[in-house]
Amino acid sequence: MKTLLAGLVALTLVLAGAALALAADASEAPGAKPLAVGTIFPDVPLIGSISPELAASLGIAKSGPTPINKVGADVLVVEIFSMYCPYCQREAPNLNQLQGLIDKQNLGGRIKIIGIGAGNSDTEVEIFRKKYNVPFALFSDSSFAVHQRVGQVGTPFFYVLRKKPAGYEIVHTHLGLIHSPAEFLTTITAKAGL
Repeated sequence: MKTLLAGLVALTLVLAGAALALAADASEAPGAKPLAVGTIFPDVPLIGSISPELAASLGIAKSGPTPINKVGADVLVVEIFSMYCPYCQREAPNLNQLQGLIDKQNLGGRIKIIGIGAGNSDTEVEIFRKKYNVPFALFSDSSFAVHQRVGQVGTPFFYVLRKKPAGYEIVHTHLGLIHSPAEFLTTITAKAGL
């Protein structure tokens, strides 16, 4: 009995350590309910202005709101971020590297990345974009309306979406830092069937 109890205590400590490691990589969001893999992502509005080049690459108008289902991509990686999230700030170079890998592997026509700034205004999103030299489109969500519709997730949070006739289907989710952009790209292509 003592051995069983000691084993349960050890298992609890290991699981608690794993939870702390996860929490160290993301800002927590009380009440978060991430959307399930296999479901259709809500057709949320993309709000804010982006450059004509980015708009053309996404197949949308340069100023919104534009429904996300209008984006022309086989696979869409959506990062829910906040300019005030220290993990999102640390993550920015990794995402820039991910975009570079997508381009280097000639996947830019099929895979697109966008960011949605939870609680961030157009100005805050633009400050983040400039500070971290973000090469993909960032959109604002100052009222948290999109954030609520996508599960009130912690940041950074990633939804990997695959275009289907009914809209974008969620094929993968990830909370926290991406420690290896190359491994994440491998996961994206595998989960999306590319």
